Amino acid sequence: MTASTEHSSELLEALVAEEIALQIEQIAEDLQREGWPMSLVRRFMHRAVESLPE
Repeated sequence: MTASTEHSSELLEALVAEEIALQIEQIAEDLQREGWPMSLVRRFMHRAVESLPE
């Protein structure tokens, strides 16, 4: 992989990760508004990530 291609891949990865983080933050805020404590919200998120297919 060339340095330029590697840099582009890193930028894309960072952008996608940022978008996912924003979506997760919104879900967490919605759950907290519904009365779920952050400790449970984190547990839900962790379990959801673990159940993703490989």
